[in-house]
Amino acid sequence: MNEIELKFGIDSDRAGAVDAALRRLPSRRISIESRYLDSTDFRLADAGLSLRLRRTGRAWEQTVKASTDQAAVRLEETVPRPGRWGPDGPPVDASLHDGTSAGRRLRDAIGEAPLGLVCMSRVLRRSVEIATADGCVELAFDRGTISAGAASVPVCEIEYELKDGDPRMLAGLARAAVRVHGAWLSTLSKSARGVRLARGESKGVAVRGVSPGLDRAMSGATLFRAVVRACLDQVLANASEVAAGQRDAELIHQLRVGLRRMRVAWRELGSFAPLAPANAAGWQTPCAEAFRALGDYRDRSTVIAMLQSRLAAAGSPEPALRSPDAGLADPVEVVRAQDFQCALLDLMASTLDAPLRALVETGAASAADDSTRGEVKPIDRIRSRLAKLHRRLADDARSFETQSHDAQHRVRKRLKRLRYLGELVAPLYAPSRVERYLRALRPAQDALGAHIDLVVGLGMAQDAARRGDAGAWFNVGWLTAELATSGRRCRKALARAAKARPFWKR
Repeated sequence: MNEIELKFGIDSDRAGAVDAALRRLPSRRISIESRYLDSTDFRLADAGLSLRLRRTGRAWEQTVKASTDQAAVRLEETVPRPGRWGPDGPPVDASLHDGTSAGRRLRDAIGEAPLGLVCMSRVLRRSVEIATADGCVELAFDRGTISAGAASVPVCEIEYELKDGDPRMLAGLARAAVRVHGAWLSTLSKSARGVRLARGESKGVAVRGVSPGLDRAMSGATLFRAVVRACLDQVLANASEVAAGQRDAELIHQLRVGLRRMRVAWRELGSFAPLAPANAAGWQTPCAEAFRALGDYRDRSTVIAMLQSRLAAAGSPEPALRSPDAGLADPVEVVRAQDFQCALLDLMASTLDAPLRALVETGAASAADDSTRGEVKPIDRIRSRLAKLHRRLADDARSFETQSHDAQHRVRKRLKRLRYLGELVAPLYAPSRVERYLRALRPAQDALGAHIDLVVGLGMAQDAARRGDAGAWFNVGWLTAELATSGRRCRKALARAAKARPFWKR
């Protein structure tokens, strides 16, 4: 069976308010102990699986969970383990899940490896069931610890699990936790956090984007949903780590990449989506604002440090590049911001499969099938979008050096749009042709990226010079000269990219 659930982190100083709010409802409080099993080389974790023995009160049960292509959806199979057991519970028995989808994945991952205890969680859970016209959801608030050996981390999180009805109602109910209690979406399960402890890892690793599972038989709506899910997976994985307190440069970079891929997907493929304007309206502005704020942080913490090193090597009397506005948004606060978290909820809701009755009520059922509308096939529309972006490369190459810095930045964004669109629809084409084409774009991407970094540095140097910093004039002159050289490099790289053989041509 499928488990459809949204998980949220909560600051510990808000725990009392959350608990008080739930006590005013017909909630119940229980103690839960979970023991997570894996091989010594973490085969289950690496395969996106978890296997646990759980004690609730005096009753034991065994559960296997497996990831799917939707962040909110997992395969889950639970079997009771009745009997009298010692404090460690019953022995794990993988055969109890034989014959299920999750059980087959479990068998494939384990092989002949023995399983042992990897980590544990002990929480006090307060839960309540919420019934609406669209279905029923269990809201659970957990507080406790996760431990692996001598290491431990606190647990303070809210889970919304769909018991019956329309999956999209989860996002609507969860908005209250975001707005009232400052909750943030998290894709980190207790088992994943425990495995991280067991491995001695102090922080998460940045997640890069992967290609969605596509085929040419898909309707436009199905294809679009798969692309958005792939983009959202990257966004949520990195946003979860940043919201939990990490400010790692690569996490922030990959979060921005995920957001840009998402915006490209909606811009280039959004016409495939049923009710696209309504779905897109709520998330665009908060995501754009977060993208810019995280970009400013990256510029000041990474790009500027690199430029300052080059200025110092060039002999600058004052290589430090300072912004007139010294205040920088904290990435953690940017990601936890209510509007951004609600935007992520809107995006997640757009990827969940609605029941047929909901599609019929909204008129989206017929819109989901391109064949019933007699419209251009998805593959033909994709080909047209790719070709249009590719044609711009030659024009951009010819005019790049004479363009304003803003126009040059738009050239870079178009090139990224072409690259990300190519990556997102790659499964529809021959892999070798796609890789050859994308490889041909990379020198231009690198050249344009370095060029725009120089533009950012020049703007800061000019601001400092206007404020009366005499030493900044050296920086202005050096960066201006570097930009001229960089502009020629970009022109040549764009011209070469324009000659790349398109992979989408028949």
